[in-house]
Amino acid sequence: MGGGLPVRLVDQLSYRPLWSPDGQFIVYSEPLEGGSLQVKAVTPDKTAVPLPDIWVNNWGSPYRFIPNSKEIVFLKEGYVRRQNFYRMNLQTGRQRQLTDLKPGFLIQSFDISPDSKQIVFDRLRENSDIVLMDLKR
Repeated sequence: MGGGLPVRLVDQLSYRPLWSPDGQFIVYSEPLEGGSLQVKAVTPDKTAVPLPDIWVNNWGSPYRFIPNSKEIVFLKEGYVRRQNFYRMNLQTGRQRQLTDLKPGFLIQSFDISPDSKQIVFDRLRENSDIVLMDLKR
């Protein structure tokens, strides 16, 4: 807010930093296994914040804070590339599945409404055919 020089908070490769609503810590993704990222957190003074185990995919925006809470909504991929939204309390670790979406779509980004009652998201579907046409000369 007041400016200043950038500060390195973590020494490992990390993605998608997101401030908590109260400004106490930043969540980020750290690549650990193949295409999966583990969600971790750090304070502005470089102190690691313990979080329950959260794993997300390496594309899009896989998590958002619920406004004015210590809860996060994240995308979790299940069996047969089936993505669903989950809600987790970061203090208790209690997790709850919010959706039961059909497989075959890829969600890359989402957001939560200010009143926390709706999730707005995209759904991409690979639905194209490639045809080779040999034209007469």
